[in-house]
Parts: sequence; structure tokens; C-alpha cells
Amino acid sequence: MAKVINFLEHFQEVILGVESDLVKSRYENFDQLKRYCYQVASVVGLICLQIFGYKDPQAKQYAADLGLAMQLTNIARDVQEDLEYGRIYLPQEEIVRFGYSEAELQAGVVNEAFIELMRFQAQRAREYFKSGFQLLPYLSLRSRACPAVLGQLYQKVLEGIENANYDVLSHRVSLSTGQKLRLTAKTWMGS
Repeated sequence: MAKVINFLEHFQEVILGVESDLVKSRYENFDQLKRYCYQVASVVGLICLQIFGYKDPQAKQYAADLGLAMQLTNIARDVQEDLEYGRIYLPQEEIVRFGYSEAELQAGVVNEAFIELMRFQAQRAREYFKSGFQLLPYLSLRSRACPAVLGQLYQKVLEGIENANYDVLSHRVSLSTGQKLRLTAKTWMGS
């Protein structure tokens, strides 16, 4: 019964996270953003973990971290697209700390302050990937491929953001179909 209750709580968290997109367009600090990311991404990992099965409770933290890493990558990649919807997921405190402004963001200014802000976001996502990929040994061999592939695809997008010198305002970083297929096949076979 406890598993069923957890499962339902997880789905309620996802709904709350998605609902917040309807009413919240800014996040004051990383704690607020992390809560949102937990609701829309980490909880999805926890739901999958219930389906895949696990024995060690530490797997839950790694699953949550992998979801967080992927959502942080989404946020970094989609800065321009989110702006078009009136949303800024980059924490307001951090925008200010790096000497950037919302007005510059709205104007599409890519300067040293923006690059440093985005470098910081990418490094944070990398740390969560590092933790999140520790999930894989906790899963059965049959269950590893899905989170391994998804994690690698998102990590490759993050690498693309870094290779574009963090300029996510003038173009959207994405993987080609060929890149996705090659990486999926390689990761699937390796896991």
C-alpha cells in the first residue's frame, strides 16, 4: 500500500509542477527552481524507478538528480523559447549576481556576464549528471538502457550549449536525428 501512496504522491507532484507554469514566470533563487525541477522532472525519474524496481534507497536520490540534470539542461537550452512565453527560469538572484539583467535578456544580449551566467548553469547541470548517472548500477540490466540513453542525449545537448559558447539566445541548440540515433544505439548497446 505504501508504494501505491508514493506513486500517487509522485503524480500529484508532477501536476503541481506543470500547474506552476500557468501561474509562475520567475524564480527568485535556485531553491525555488530546484523545487520546480523536482516536480516536473525528478519525480518522473522516481515514478520510473518504481516501475524499474530497486533495492537500495540511495537509488532514489540518483534518480532525482538525473531528472534534475535533464531539466536544468532543458532550461539552459530553452532560454529564448521560454522568453517568448514570458517565462524566465534562470534564478533572478543569479542573473543579478553575474551582473546581467532581465532587460539584457529580453534584448538578446550575449555578453561576458551572460556567458558566465550560463557557464554556471551548465556546471550545475554537470554536477547533477555526475550524481544522476550513479543510478545505473542500482538498476537491473534490463532497466538501465532507458535512463542511460535519455541521460546521454541530454548531456550531449549540454555539451552543444557549451560548444556554442553558451549562446542560446540566437539559436536553439539541438541534436540532429543522426546524432540521436548514433548516441542511442551506442548507449543502448553499452548499457
